[in-house]
Amino acid sequence: MSSDNDKTVFRPRAANNPDSTILRPTPGRRGGGQREARPAPPQPSSYEPAPRTDVEPSYFRHSNGLNPLVNAASTLIAVIEKTRNTATHPDIAGLHQRLINEINAFQKRVQEIGIKSEICLAGRYLLCSALDEMILNTPWGAESQWPQKTLLSVFHNETSGGEKFFQILDRMRQTPSENLDMLELIYILLSLGFEGRYRFANRGRDALEQLRDELFSIIRRHRGEYDRTLSLKWQGLGKSRSSLTQYLPMWVVASVVAAILVVSYSGFRYWLYDASAPVVSQLNEIVEADKKEKEPKP
Repeated sequence: MSSDNDKTVFRPRAANNPDSTILRPTPGRRGGGQREARPAPPQPSSYEPAPRTDVEPSYFRHSNGLNPLVNAASTLIAVIEKTRNTATHPDIAGLHQRLINEINAFQKRVQEIGIKSEICLAGRYLLCSALDEMILNTPWGAESQWPQKTLLSVFHNETSGGEKFFQILDRMRQTPSENLDMLELIYILLSLGFEGRYRFANRGRDALEQLRDELFSIIRRHRGEYDRTLSLKWQGLGKSRSSLTQYLPMWVVASVVAAILVVSYSGFRYWLYDASAPVVSQLNEIVEADKKEKEPKP
């Protein structure tokens, strides 16, 4: 947990420096020209959460599983998936402490696998912002004490990350080949409904969708697709044979594409379910313990 004076400042290094993106914690810094972070505007009662977009998980898997940053944050990502549309919660204070513990565990995991400290700091900031927004836009979160003790205020001494979240994204996009793991984490958080400064902007969701598509294109371009080259001397058959699509109606092609998307989505849901099982178990333990404490003693 950071000190009360911890501020997160993002500074790009010179272009000839291979590590061109750096995030530095600066005690007490507010920046004379920067606008101080303010709490997000109250949510209208009729406002609906941002629709979650299906995530294509295949681009985020390395030879040994998910990319290391996403893998370290898997439990926190699962909490967002499981909790964002819930109407009630039995123990908000317990959830708050559990998330603090898990964020500390995330930080420890990324440090142990050798991820740069500035990436660790930025990842923590992104996750705190996404978790706070998700919880504050539930009925139980908005009516709780969460706004007075957000995760972002606990770890970064800030009240709202809706602006800086996208500043981090802009920094990471400057050198995508060096920051692919972070860009993939950002893509997942956007796909799970994070909106930040776009929440109440005019056509904000359209702008977010375009941004998410651009981000996915960057990731795909740098991660690459499967090798399409079968032989250095490969030559096509020209028009000697007809294309298979000439014999297949479009509805068959569309059905196959839809099936592939469903399978991809199901795989991601399975990963979220598996990753969130420990969290669900812990939350159930909290509920049971709370019930036992409230039972009248004989």
